[in-house]
Amino acid sequence: MKILVYGFREDEAEEFELARERLGIEIVCIRENLNRQTVEKAAGFRSIAINAGSLMDRENVARLAQLGVQNIATRSIGFDNVDLDACKEFGLRFANVHYSTHSVADYTVMLMLMLTRRMRDLLRRGEVQDYGYLGYQGRELHNLTVGVVGTGRIGRTVIEDLAGFGCKILGYDLYPNETLKKKIEYLPLEQLLARADIITLHAPLQDSSYHMINEKSIAGIKDGAMLINTARGELVDTAALIDGIESGKLGGAALDVLEGERAYTFSDRRGQVIKSRERALLQAFPNVILTGHYAFYTDQAVSDMVNIALEALLQLEQTGHADSQIV
Repeated sequence: MKILVYGFREDEAEEFELARERLGIEIVCIRENLNRQTVEKAAGFRSIAINAGSLMDRENVARLAQLGVQNIATRSIGFDNVDLDACKEFGLRFANVHYSTHSVADYTVMLMLMLTRRMRDLLRRGEVQDYGYLGYQGRELHNLTVGVVGTGRIGRTVIEDLAGFGCKILGYDLYPNETLKKKIEYLPLEQLLARADIITLHAPLQDSSYHMINEKSIAGIKDGAMLINTARGELVDTAALIDGIESGKLGGAALDVLEGERAYTFSDRRGQVIKSRERALLQAFPNVILTGHYAFYTDQAVSDMVNIALEALLQLEQTGHADSQIV
């Protein structure tokens, strides 16, 4: 069996080498993502592994089918870059991966602590040797109510991480988890937003969840509440978020993802102008923390992404079905 890997990174090298020996398959890696120019490199491969930066619109899906590709696995949980209807139309089998939930969950709780203790400003003040206390009093998590929007695998792990802090936890999900009902209080989204001191987003990006945090929902948020987003940037209307920060309605935000980030994330843009006025505005606020889509990035998660994607392709090749198959 021969697999082509698009978007290969050096941090994946060891895992690919180990998988090559363990699974007994031929793996060809290229650094470029799948795009209009590189799609032709898939000629001669029945199975390919892509990443979240790959262009998988209808045109590229159709071309992959023409080239003889039958199986595709993405080394990511999200697949909003993939035209699933086109995959069905052209008979391509597609699978995603589920990597360590602790990666994103731990990062989420870290951002909560950084926001509540005003860590961004404290670190900056330390650089100029300003160690005054006034104006930088923090808050303790056990006194706060956390609203978890989306209680799937990552949301549940966030809830587990928070258990030791003693805070009250609210949950919202279209499909509430029966086991979690013993640990948290499920509420409609509007009620959760009105009661939570910290709101953390872990919902998948779908048509129904696009801009679920918008001008109207922010108006109903508890005054001074803080927003965490380590899920998908498009869950939040960035313009409405900026208005909420400027007006003081929101007490702060920590964002590892942002609308339009695909144009600049996963690349070194030092010394360059990034065409994102909204990101520039958010970076100017002292109560906003911005990071560049790093929440998933741990040693365990990288190992999971490589191995689960390859195993899914092996399953698809051998049986026509994979445990993580979407299409």
